[in-house]
Amino acid sequence: MTGNMDRRSVMRGVATMGVGAAAGAVAMGSTPAHAAGAGDDPYSVDVIAKGADPTGATPSDAAFRAAAAEVLASFQPGPISGAIPKKVLVIPPGNYLLTQPDSLLPGIDGKGNGGIVDGLSITGYGKRLSRIVYAPTADDTTLWTNYRRYKNIRISGLTFTSNNPTSSFCYAYSTDGGYGVQDTWYTDVEWRGSWKRGIGLDGPVDSPDHALPESDLNSEMGWDHCQIGGTYSEAFLVMGMKPTATQQDQFLNFWFRECKVEFKSGVFVKNNRGGSMNFIGGSYILTDPAAAGTFFQLGSEATTRADSVARLYAQGIRFELHNAAQKVIDSRWHKGTITFVSCDDTAVSHQSWTDGAVAHTYAFNAIGNSGPMVRYTDCALMGSHQVTTGSTPTTAGKVLYDGCRFIDMTKAVGTDDSSFLRWTGTAAPRHEIRDCLAGATYAADVKYPA
Repeated sequence: MTGNMDRRSVMRGVATMGVGAAAGAVAMGSTPAHAAGAGDDPYSVDVIAKGADPTGATPSDAAFRAAAAEVLASFQPGPISGAIPKKVLVIPPGNYLLTQPDSLLPGIDGKGNGGIVDGLSITGYGKRLSRIVYAPTADDTTLWTNYRRYKNIRISGLTFTSNNPTSSFCYAYSTDGGYGVQDTWYTDVEWRGSWKRGIGLDGPVDSPDHALPESDLNSEMGWDHCQIGGTYSEAFLVMGMKPTATQQDQFLNFWFRECKVEFKSGVFVKNNRGGSMNFIGGSYILTDPAAAGTFFQLGSEATTRADSVARLYAQGIRFELHNAAQKVIDSRWHKGTITFVSCDDTAVSHQSWTDGAVAHTYAFNAIGNSGPMVRYTDCALMGSHQVTTGSTPTTAGKVLYDGCRFIDMTKAVGTDDSSFLRWTGTAAPRHEIRDCLAGATYAADVKYPA
């Protein structure tokens, strides 16, 4: 095919031949492998071919389950893990209604009869083109349970919407011995509606098969050009469903790249255990001016933490808050590192309430008298920041600002209303201010202790 006229003709043909037939064509007008609706493609399974209703008028649970069963039965030899599915689960443009839990993939224990599925792809035609509405008939259910079964997963081009605020998108449970849930990637995926939880990571307190606690619960996950909307009564991502389980520190290595995190209320990431989190680029907005919300909530329920996991790195993000109760970060970590580089939360700093906002808070007394090493480099920051301290000096932890602008304040540090960095206790936290602007003038450099 050559020329723009040919491409336009092809796209018009796809638009008029119906959803089921369109699924057989590869996006962007490339050569179709097979007519997906005919069921003769050895490399894909189309949910419409299994009876799914793309209008959303009737539930499509049975069709999705039949499609998933065919994909999971299409095993071929794998050079690494032994066997992987050779078929891709395809969800053509449409609005699909699911009313039963585990309709996206069967929630079978991988350590039982199900076996590990190492390599799996679920693809739509783009967010808001291929849409799944989860409307369960019962409360507190989950659309997809990954019970130590699915690894190396790719989910792309889909919008998931919940209309039941007690519902969760995914519950991921992993144990050692290779029964993990690691290497899950979401690309061009959107979440909308009302949820209890987006994704929850869990694992056993003690191994059922070994005398020692679990030690290998790795759960590497990534989100690339995704959009997180809606509301979350718990959080979009909960890391460590059992904070007292020390082995859940093995939940680590998470990447959010160029995402639109624009939700109404709740918490974006709730870190109870594990970590090593990277947030690169994107737009992060709490959209409801009447609701509370927090992007990063780092808890102190885990009284001990392994080294290297208590780590948060944010770079090149534009944060936008819409009331004084909303926060970028609320940390109660007693160790680790927290870094913001070239981030900006001043989008609405022209509002009268912003000089009273405290959008970044740190508790250096949640566990002992210590906190993480906190760094802000080349950031523009509204309101003030607060560190909760006690009556004795901190034994570890420090807050440092390098080349930043404090847009609402005229002083860098202190306890009065014109100071940017403030603390609550009689002992000041370790802190340092270097080459920063307070308002429109340079603030005096500060280092404490000197």
